[in-house]
Amino acid sequence: MKLGTRGSDLALEQTRRVQDILRFDTESVVVETSGDEFEGDIAELGTQGAFVRELDLRVVEGELDGAVHSMKDMPTERPDGLEVAAVLRRAGGHDVLVSPDGVALEELDEGATVGTSSRRRKAQLLRERGDLNVERLRGNVDTRVEKVLEGDGYDAAVLSEAGIERLNLDVPYSRLPLDDFVPSANQGIVAVVAVDGTEAFERLTEADDKKTRVVATAERIVLSRVGGGCIAPIGVHAQVQGDRIRIRADVLSRDGTESVSLDRRYDVREYLEGAREIADEMIDRDADEILREASE
Repeated sequence: MKLGTRGSDLALEQTRRVQDILRFDTESVVVETSGDEFEGDIAELGTQGAFVRELDLRVVEGELDGAVHSMKDMPTERPDGLEVAAVLRRAGGHDVLVSPDGVALEELDEGATVGTSSRRRKAQLLRERGDLNVERLRGNVDTRVEKVLEGDGYDAAVLSEAGIERLNLDVPYSRLPLDDFVPSANQGIVAVVAVDGTEAFERLTEADDKKTRVVATAERIVLSRVGGGCIAPIGVHAQVQGDRIRIRADVLSRDGTESVSLDRRYDVREYLEGAREIADEMIDRDADEILREASE
């Protein structure tokens, strides 16, 4: 079975983890995506799915049996027939602040330069610390870390804890609180996609983690109903806590001066209804309008 993947160290490691779970032989096939080739602000591409589109197309056309994605990169609108066969158990879902000394956000010097390529992270940083100089920082995880640790124009950077964990990097960082830095929907989750109804799809389902699928689905419902996507300043994060599910949602203007945030708990058996309810309440509070303006 052929599984498509991007060629970054993180993408290859995620694919290896999928292969380790599956009890049959698979071959990884590296595909370069438009997001990998583009060196500017990903938002300038004017579309969602810059890191998944080419992989998805090859699966739909039958060149690949499946593809492995960072689920947060997947648009809510998917190609016809292509479905998520499996989601792996979520790794660290938090954002973290990487710096030479691993300091907390409040300990950064006034006017410090913090790197990120995410509009959401930039808006959340400015909401908490309007004095910061937030500059674009792209590249693979290890490249971004290296620029910070070597003082190459940045005092700190915000990254996903999951990427650092999966690459087993020994990096000084402080974890940013979920209440203030709600991560992107599906951050820290690896998804395996395939064409529904095929033998490949059925075989790939053995890698599925049921608990993670619940939170991943809840987060994508909120994202889809409120609007936006992986480049918009919106965070959604769900956690199963016993027989309850906690869902946080956070929409911000690009400069962080406006935001709509909600934090609700529901019976886990009603996670679908809960996700729709929190999304509708966000819309009632004009979160979709803020998002539209911020995504222009």
